[in-house]
Order: sequence, then C-alpha cells, then structure tokens
Amino acid sequence: MDPGYILIDEHSSVDELIRLIAKRVTTVGEPLNVLNLDDIVAKHRNWQAKLPTVAPFYAVKCNSHPTILRLLAALGCGFDCASRAELDSVLGLGVTPDRIVYAHPNKSIGSIVHAKKLGVKRMTFDGSDELEKLARHYPEAELILRVRHDAAAAQLSLGRKFGCDQVRDARPLLERARELGLSVIGVSFHVGSGSMDAECFYGGIRKAIEIFRVGSTLGMKMELLDVGGGYPGANGALFDRCAYYINKALKELVPSSVTVIAEPGKYYVESAVTALVNVVSKSYEKDVNGAVVRVRYYVDDGLYDTFDWCDDQGSGPLLQEDKRGVPCVRSVIYGRTMCEHDVIREEISLPEHEIGDCLVFPNRGAYAKLLGRGHNGFRPTGTKVCLTRATLNYMCAEAVKAVRG
Repeated sequence: MDPGYILIDEHSSVDELIRLIAKRVTTVGEPLNVLNLDDIVAKHRNWQAKLPTVAPFYAVKCNSHPTILRLLAALGCGFDCASRAELDSVLGLGVTPDRIVYAHPNKSIGSIVHAKKLGVKRMTFDGSDELEKLARHYPEAELILRVRHDAAAAQLSLGRKFGCDQVRDARPLLERARELGLSVIGVSFHVGSGSMDAECFYGGIRKAIEIFRVGSTLGMKMELLDVGGGYPGANGALFDRCAYYINKALKELVPSSVTVIAEPGKYYVESAVTALVNVVSKSYEKDVNGAVVRVRYYVDDGLYDTFDWCDDQGSGPLLQEDKRGVPCVRSVIYGRTMCEHDVIREEISLPEHEIGDCLVFPNRGAYAKLLGRGHNGFRPTGTKVCLTRATLNYMCAEAVKAVRG
C-alpha cells in the first residue's frame, strides 16, 4: 500500500492514531494532516439518508486531494467543477461527463471549447455576455441560470460576485438565450459559504421555481434545480435543519419531474482532516511591570497551507491529556511564514505549551491547502490517508470497473 496510507483495523481508530502521532510528532519535526476517508463515507451515507432526492455534486474547489476525488467518484457522486484543470482531474478518474456541472458562471472561451471537446454539457451562466460566448462556441450546451440568493448569515456571501437578480435580469436573460437558440434547462443558486441560515434554502428554491415558470412560458424545458452549496461541515444539527427546509420546499414547491442536485463541499470534507502542528518557538508580551500578558506561539504550518483566511477564529486546538488542569493564558498562534497576515489564532486562551509540543486542530479539511503553497519556500504539509479495509476494497473495486469501462 502507498506509504502515505494507513490501514485502520477494527480494533483501532483514527482518533487513537492522532493521539499517538501527537506524542511522537516532535521526533519528526514536520507538520502533518491526517485524512480520514471513512469520515467522508459516513458523511455521504448521512446525505443519502437526510436528502434522498438531492444528488450531491461535490464542489472540487473545496478540497481537490486526488484520494478524496477518487473516493467520491467511487461513491457515485457528481462533481461541481470550475476550471479546465478540475474537469481534467475528475474525468481522469473515469467519471462520465453527465456527472459534471461546469459551475463557473464566467468562463474563458478556451475553457468553453475545452468542455465541448470533453463532452461536458451542463454549465451555469448569469450574464448576457456569457450567453454570447456560448452561442458562438458551444451552442449545444445545456445551460443553468444562476440567480443571486444570499443567506442572512454566512462566512462568505457570494452574491456580490455571482448570480443575476431574479426580478430585473432573469426574464431578459432567458429571452436572450431563446433568441440565440440556446437551451436553458434549469436554475441554480448558492446561499454563501459557511451559511448559518438553514431556512434560506426554502426561499432559494421558491425563487428558482418562479423562474422555472417564466422559462416554461418562453417554451423552455426547465428540468434541473441546483440548490448549490453552503452546507456546514462538522455541525450535524445545522445540517439537519438545512435538510429539513430543503425537503419541505421540494415537497411543497417542486414537481417530481424536476431533477434536483446540490454542490456540497465543506460538508463532505471539513471534519475528515485533522491538522497536527508543532510549536517551534515562543515569546512573551509583557506589561510595563514585566508581567506576562500574552504568550506568542510560532508553529510550523499556517495560513498558506493547512489554515485558511476564512477560518473560524473561535475554534482552537484540542486539549491534550497532559495539559488538563494547567491554567490557561491569553495566547496568539502565528504561522510559519514572514507574512504579517499569517496568524492561525489571534486571541485564544490556552494552557501554556512548550517548544516541541504538538497542537491538534480538528476540522481542517475545507479549502485550506489550496491557498498559496511555497510562501517563503516552505514545502506543503504532508498528508497521511487513513481508511478501513472496507473502504479500501470498495475504492479498488470501483477503480477496476473504471478501467474496464
């Protein structure tokens, strides 16, 4: 088996492995990400149970680790791609073009031509210029109109950049598509990354179905509803509320003949990765009387690798057994580069740690490693992939089927 893989048997667990590595990682002197593939399998099974009529199309941008993509392909997921490279990566796994949505609303001409060559038909748009490009270079494409619908509370709202206005723009865009002889097959929206507003999905679906009716009056066959992303990663209760409002809207508003898909990313991968970082240096901030007011920690990972700019500053490292009962002090955790923005946690209360101690951060699977590798010449943090024999056998079986066609 690949040296980057660790097989977990029925008598052990990934949590036990992480505790063991945390005790020994100082002898290695390198940061490490532990990727638990069985966590992704569990998330997929939960999605199927809670949203049985919504097909997941994984947002590749969230974490494009090849093993994650390979596993999700084996599980039967579709894929939300946003670039030529993502298309090539997914299709290279044996995924068929009908399991892909090219979900970037603003594509280059070269990307459109490339998608046509690969046979990827479904793609989103939100403006008239995109329609003109598609009419010239890929008139056979099956188009999805993206509308703006931001959650009331989200880490990152997307409506400033993507999505047309439902009232002002939707009908004119559909009319222009008809004039150009293009096929619009559905509507999509995205409530925003890290949404805390579960009920917003109901409003988004209601808005989309209103546009379905407009399309039908123009003679279009509207048959695909894409309810986008924005699902929580580690918070099970919030996901359950999202599922409740989506199912409620589908039951009350959406005809059974409509195919419904979604673009989950963070949901699938956030809780699958645990980061282990090491304290390489520390210093103290003191007041005028010489009393320590804050401890500064410098670790061997950071913003340009495992930690990302849209991070939850409220979550800290797990409390290790040898630190239980140790008084907490005001602290800051700095990343490894010389960039002044490379701060993992700005204000946090921690038991005092020593140089060489390992800090264990759960829920690091979403977005992080995609930011800016190589800043100051640091090499990317390594990954250990953990999985059970059942998951390994399943992935191998699916790989064989893909090769045989």
